[in-house]
Amino acid sequence: MKTKKGFSLIEMIVVLAIIGILMAILVPTWSYFIMRANVRSQNNYSKVIFNAAQTQATREKFYEHDNYVIANDTTKTVAERDNAKKALFVGADEDFYIYWNGRKGFLLLADGETIDTTVTPDKQEKVDAFVKGINKVFSHSQETVYKVYIKDYKVISVCSGRSEGTESIGSFPEIQEGRSSGKTVQTFDMDSIKH
Repeated sequence: MKTKKGFSLIEMIVVLAIIGILMAILVPTWSYFIMRANVRSQNNYSKVIFNAAQTQATREKFYEHDNYVIANDTTKTVAERDNAKKALFVGADEDFYIYWNGRKGFLLLADGETIDTTVTPDKQEKVDAFVKGINKVFSHSQETVYKVYIKDYKVISVCSGRSEGTESIGSFPEIQEGRSSGKTVQTFDMDSIKH
């Protein structure tokens, strides 16, 4: 008489239960490590963007030097100072935010979250030149969104992510350790990561 070789139904159920328990333990741990790796990559990208943006801001300071001096010269008339201030792109008194969505650069309003829809074509041209200068250095610009916060020609902070909806947002100079808890790159609080 031949004996059948193989697993019984009970043995199969026990093996599947063990595999299920192992998967329940390993999958959350594995996803945590993947998220941490993505955040670390974005922290590194943010540092590269930070340095490239500082280079661009320094160039703008050189280009805007004359208007910046006039805008801050109290011996000039109010009209002269106002005209010089209007000509400034980066060096104006208010906070300056540029947002890159992976395809196009935008100027954000002073709140740092809302896209400025009143940007004139000549100012949009300056925004495009600014992000082009950053993207020459940052080779992952087509697959990354980022936001740069500048005040008085000094880059204060940068945040970046793989897409706008990601929770794996990195930043510089303060580096991130975990998920961004519902924040997006565009709505990320830049004051919380300044050095």
